[in-house]
Amino acid sequence: MMEVENQTETGFQAAEATADTGTPPFTGAAPRSVARGRALIAAGAVLSIAVGAAAGTVVVRQREDSNKRAIAAAQAAAAARPAPLTGGVRSDGSHYGSLFAYLLPLPDGYTPGPYDADYGDNGYVPAAQITSQLEDLLSGIPKSDLSNAKGALANTHLKGVAVRTMESSASTADLVVSIELLQFDVKDAKNAATSFTSLVSDLNVFRTGPTVPGYAQAKCVLPPGLGSDKLDEMLCVASSGDVEIMVDAQGSAPLDQNKVATLVARQLDQLKTAQSIDE
Repeated sequence: MMEVENQTETGFQAAEATADTGTPPFTGAAPRSVARGRALIAAGAVLSIAVGAAAGTVVVRQREDSNKRAIAAAQAAAAARPAPLTGGVRSDGSHYGSLFAYLLPLPDGYTPGPYDADYGDNGYVPAAQITSQLEDLLSGIPKSDLSNAKGALANTHLKGVAVRTMESSASTADLVVSIELLQFDVKDAKNAATSFTSLVSDLNVFRTGPTVPGYAQAKCVLPPGLGSDKLDEMLCVASSGDVEIMVDAQGSAPLDQNKVATLVARQLDQLKTAQSIDE
């Protein structure tokens, strides 16, 4: 979000021109000579004014040219700048436009996180690329099984995935968070989130995580008992219209579960209204 803008800095420069005129020294010459000297002084004054005026005109013209160049440069920069990424929400809760625009911006106290091998650390992956990755991953299996796997993926009507990773910049917390937005049809997104809730309930082995403020349908779980592990992890899943949200958080035990739940709520808030960001 990518986080990405280019800025063109322009300055105004003016040239300065000066004209120095000298006054002939008085030599005690005849009045005619004095009159001639005064005439030269007067001529010099006129010349000085003329040169000064000309110099002023040059300065003004150079300033105007500089202004024009600055304006042209600013207009060129504006034209070259990518259009903002925008997205909106339909009445049925589905989203249109850029899914990437809906990713929660980096909150205060966080920096960009580690790179995800499948989706990167701050970007959007279309369904076609995901299908290609699936083919590479399953290249060694029989063609019939690959066809079934591709068919199952197609049946989910997955349109793309937007991902942003972040980590806490606080020296006292080593929290790493990955947010994934998966866009399906409205029905499929809700079913995916519901299926996750049913799965963890049926297995009955996960630790129950906190409630997400304002979103009772969101489900957060943690792996079974930590034992001697010093690291903990929590996964939260919810849906908003045609988007399924998956937030994975890892950090030293005990994990700040409520802090993560607040991030989930903020991401769900982000999906409720139209968004516009600069690349």
